[in-house]
Amino acid sequence: DPGGNCVPRQLVLRRDKSRRGLSELAEAIRQHGAKVAAQLQYECGLAVGGVSQSFAPTPLPGSVLDPRGFAANLTVDEIDMFKARYARTGPDILTTGTRLHDLEKLVQRFAEAAARAREARFDGVEIHAGHGSLVREFLSAEANRRLDGYGGELRNRARFLLQIVEAVKAEVGRDYPVWCRIDAWGFGVQDVTTPEESQELARMLEATGADALYVSGFGCRASGNLNGSVADPVAYSVSVARGARKAVRMPVIAAGGIGPELAEEILRRGSADFVAVGRPLLADPDLPRKLAAGDLDDIRPCIMCYNCWSQVLRGESIFCTVNAAAGREAELRIERARHRKKIVVVGGGPAGMEVARLAASRGHDVTIYEKTCRLGGTMIFTSMLRQENEEFLNYLVGQMNRLHVKVRVGEEVTPELVEAMYPDAAVLAAGSAYAEPAIPGIRGRNVLSARDLRRLMTGRVKGDAAGKLGWWSRVIMYLASPFLKSWLAPSTVGWLTKIWMPVGKKVAVIGGGMIGCHLANFMAERGRGVTILESGPDFAADMSIPARWKLLRQLRRNGVNMLSGVTYQGIFRGGVVVTTAGGQEETIEADTVVVALGTRPNVELYEALNDRFSQVYRVGDCAGIGNIAGAVASGSAMGAKI
Repeated sequence: DPGGNCVPRQLVLRRDKSRRGLSELAEAIRQHGAKVAAQLQYECGLAVGGVSQSFAPTPLPGSVLDPRGFAANLTVDEIDMFKARYARTGPDILTTGTRLHDLEKLVQRFAEAAARAREARFDGVEIHAGHGSLVREFLSAEANRRLDGYGGELRNRARFLLQIVEAVKAEVGRDYPVWCRIDAWGFGVQDVTTPEESQELARMLEATGADALYVSGFGCRASGNLNGSVADPVAYSVSVARGARKAVRMPVIAAGGIGPELAEEILRRGSADFVAVGRPLLADPDLPRKLAAGDLDDIRPCIMCYNCWSQVLRGESIFCTVNAAAGREAELRIERARHRKKIVVVGGGPAGMEVARLAASRGHDVTIYEKTCRLGGTMIFTSMLRQENEEFLNYLVGQMNRLHVKVRVGEEVTPELVEAMYPDAAVLAAGSAYAEPAIPGIRGRNVLSARDLRRLMTGRVKGDAAGKLGWWSRVIMYLASPFLKSWLAPSTVGWLTKIWMPVGKKVAVIGGGMIGCHLANFMAERGRGVTILESGPDFAADMSIPARWKLLRQLRRNGVNMLSGVTYQGIFRGGVVVTTAGGQEETIEADTVVVALGTRPNVELYEALNDRFSQVYRVGDCAGIGNIAGAVASGSAMGAKI
């Protein structure tokens, strides 16, 4: 039976032959002083593996790729990918409710899987009764409309889970740790398990022999509401965990995008006995050790971009935006350099700082140059749009100090300056340059590029961008410039823009990629009427799937008008003229037009230096337009090998 897998490449415990490999895995983990447990899950609606029928409590007809739900915010390419994955399932995969003899078999399979985990020397098992699992569907009054002993009141809906716990305990013994993960919070779903029912369920599980309770939350894939998986809001499960903790003696675990400082506060207040951490361990596998040592400033923070989970949804290998070694530990080894080199890094954005960080940690003598008054590059601006980015920015800047990287800010690098330093290698992380799109009216006074907006909001008021502002706006910008350049934190500037920012009341954003959508949401939250104009079929196609779901939901909530498939006819004083996907000409009224497209690699300095030095390299946007993930990946690769 190939059914029950949640995602491609998922480890399985359904056969005895899987024990050997899992035993080796468990031993490898144990050698580093950690415990290891197996999460036992049987998927319901989106099981993979080419099954023609999937289990469900009661019939739930409908396509798993219903365009009103799960597929609503997928790109065209992603929809094609999922169609290929589920091509053999057919549109009505869930047409039959699970029969009693199937339930008996599934209970036994859970028990057998737990026994295999114990034999593989796993230290415990977690029974996943949340998210998209079959057990969760039985617990949910929304999904479970059965009229037999497995439906109706909570005790009946919980019968399947309680039988699993009882069978697992009978198989592995009372002393072997077994706990359950449940959805105690529903997002966009009616009749999900309520906080009160969670307390009652907790008591049932404790009486049946469960050793702990993991409180989680989820929406449902059919609705496309996956807040629980994208930790929105952060620490969503804590209030329910607090209530469950009062109802039982067994330990209660809370979750939900919780960082180290918040986790400590939750534990101090007695809201939970444990806090579950997942994604932050991809960002920094040494997080527990650094916490134990009190070295919080050295923890590489998770920026909640969900690229890791998006890879899982795509069925591809894991990677982390801020930790390029995640999933590539064997190929990206950080080893002490055999020969100490003098290295010049030009550009203080994330790519440049990542090169400097790794090169310095390997023993090289590193100097990093940044032409503005502080390190960060474009990440200062993106940190205004997303506060999580600022945490990573602060980490990188802190690493420069920790590793004694020589930092030179406010200096524009020339070929002569590099020659005068006699470096062994030069790494250029000079970012991107503006490539003006061929749109009539693009140079109008009401038009600001994303680069213009970034410069203004970081205190660089010289040039064409400032000339497009009214005299009063120019006065404000000149007065604020010294503070914006080097003193105010990006989050503080972001807060000040709630009072004033250099755009009109109506804004048209040309370009519906990640930057355009984030900018649109940023301005909409500050009271602007915003329209996004995108020539392609998809919005935020360059974002991870979960982050896109979250952002597009925010855009709709904030009243942002989004038009895709448009052709830009021209920009005029009162707005933008486009041809819609349906072939109609439409005028979008706007006081300010923000152009969030039109960039190219900045290669001028590279071309000037390449003829003078044998070791000149490019990373980040200087090598090819990307994002934070691309900047960190290219910077890490260079810093590890140079």
